[in-house]
Amino acid sequence: MHPQPVWLIDLDNTLHDADSGIFPLINRTMTESVARRLNLPLHEADHLRRDYWQQYGATLSGLMHRHPGTDPAGFLRESHPMTQILPLLKPAPGLDTALAALGGRRAVFSNGPQFYVDGLLEAMNIASYFHAAYGIDSLGFQPKPQPEAYRRICRLLAVEAHRCIMVDDSAANLITAKTLGMTTVWYGSHARAAAFADYTAADMQQLAAIANRAATR
Repeated sequence: MHPQPVWLIDLDNTLHDADSGIFPLINRTMTESVARRLNLPLHEADHLRRDYWQQYGATLSGLMHRHPGTDPAGFLRESHPMTQILPLLKPAPGLDTALAALGGRRAVFSNGPQFYVDGLLEAMNIASYFHAAYGIDSLGFQPKPQPEAYRRICRLLAVEAHRCIMVDDSAANLITAKTLGMTTVWYGSHARAAAFADYTAADMQQLAAIANRAATR
């Protein structure tokens, strides 16, 4: 029997549409938190937020590297106000059908904080489809696309990288996954044929359609 895979599934802009409301809100609250913590004008804090995200994979990682004494838990709470986030949540159409089609174990692999990951899964009523869910604080504050984040999640799930199937909307995240030997699915309307993508899925219907092929690769 072919060993069952472990699906590592991104959260934002994969399981739900983050760009339509949640990401703009988080960008604003994160900028405000950076401004308060570093005593910067908002426009400078916004530039720094973007710069750290590009350099380190997550704004928090940049703050922790460049500003010793940063309180990561406090920063994550300030920048992810759940009472404002949840009303903006827009799950991907066909989510239940697609998740049910993915044979093997399934885990959420997100750069968001654990309370945010858990809160969104519960609000979308899909937590039962997953065997585990990991946010950045559950992975030692190591974000995608840093290879250590992938190694940590493999250790936590007791699985070798080549048995994992990574589903993500980010090319950078999939490049690392492919380098480590994972099967990759580039998700979203922008996905196209690429050396780092074994499969592409524009939506949940297409993800469900490739589930069997990816799992037996």
